[in-house]
Amino acid sequence: MRLCALLKLFCINAKKWNINPKRLNNKHNKENSVGHYPSSVTNKQLFFLLFLALTTYTTIDLPKIMAQSAGRISWLPIILASIVFAIVAFMICKLNAMNEGKVLFDYGKDIVGKYFNYAICVFYIIYFTIIAVYLKTKLVGLLSANFLPLTPPYALLIVGIALFGYIAYKGVTNVARMTEIIGVAFILVTTVLCGIMIFEGMHYNVLPLLNPLEVKNIVPAMKDTITGFGGIEILFIIPFTALNKKAPRQTFRTLIIIGLFYALIVESTIMILGINNTAMFNDSFIEAIKIVEVPIIERTDIFYLTFGLTSLFAGLFIVNVAILELACKIFAKAKRSVLTIIMSIILFILAMIATNITNIQEIAKQSFPIIIAIASLAIPVVLFTIAIIKKQATKRRKREMKDHEF
Repeated sequence: MRLCALLKLFCINAKKWNINPKRLNNKHNKENSVGHYPSSVTNKQLFFLLFLALTTYTTIDLPKIMAQSAGRISWLPIILASIVFAIVAFMICKLNAMNEGKVLFDYGKDIVGKYFNYAICVFYIIYFTIIAVYLKTKLVGLLSANFLPLTPPYALLIVGIALFGYIAYKGVTNVARMTEIIGVAFILVTTVLCGIMIFEGMHYNVLPLLNPLEVKNIVPAMKDTITGFGGIEILFIIPFTALNKKAPRQTFRTLIIIGLFYALIVESTIMILGINNTAMFNDSFIEAIKIVEVPIIERTDIFYLTFGLTSLFAGLFIVNVAILELACKIFAKAKRSVLTIIMSIILFILAMIATNITNIQEIAKQSFPIIIAIASLAIPVVLFTIAIIKKQATKRRKREMKDHEF
């Protein structure tokens, strides 16, 4: 009875105080959202988002690539490349921080003009589409070879593309939340397995760590690491908030950590297989894991692939959401659901074509370093340079106007 009386009293006084329960609820939801932007992410989510975007398939084929180009000195070009990409990622974060609450499509027109901005965004849609198609063919290959040998590729593609489209439709924030869970498991399992490989491997396979005869391979080998760091451009679709003030420094550290992670994978693989076998096998990291003996795990390769596939799934979620976010910005009047369906159909057709191309690995090896260098290095550096020049020019004009007034 007392509770009913209190509720009745509150309802009577709510009209006097102009209290709207729905408005209070909306205010509460806004306060609990990240920076009041529906597509924003926390710094912690940003770490896992970047980590999984970059390491999607690289962990499997990077040891072979580096063994061929750099030999035992592979760790050095990887670390040097991570520093270069860390600087560029820092630049992208600074651009986002300078334009709080905006993404590339929104602030790009202020930097390079409307038409160039549209051209850049269209390029990124094409770029992410190429990456998505390539990753889908790799996913189908892994599933067919290790888990579902009797399932036709088109069936795997239909299920996969429907799933990726649905997750992409949910937006950046939901994908970022998923990466937190997937990222922890993937990093933990991979690091533990690499530790076991180092313990069981032959240390002389990686010695000497710095061979003077292989120093000349450092710069050419850095070119081959580009594919491993492609993905930092995903930052362009994430609006920063006041909570992301430390994001530039954290992103820089994240890229360095990824470089160390890659070096760990390459060195542990060489310790198990040796330099020649690492360069020979296509999926050398998986081949090295097969040799590792863990008492409680009968098939270490299947155990790793279970978690490795979650990383590949996460990478595909990220790439698909990047395509959709850019498409929604360019075609602002179209419904997100319609664009999701169109994107899924196009990706299915392209993926079916790609699965029938026998030398797709060679095509990717030749073309990816070029397009990734443009997307991950050239465009961000040019945008950042122009933005800084314009910012300094604006400050100088304001200063001159103040001096003129006095």
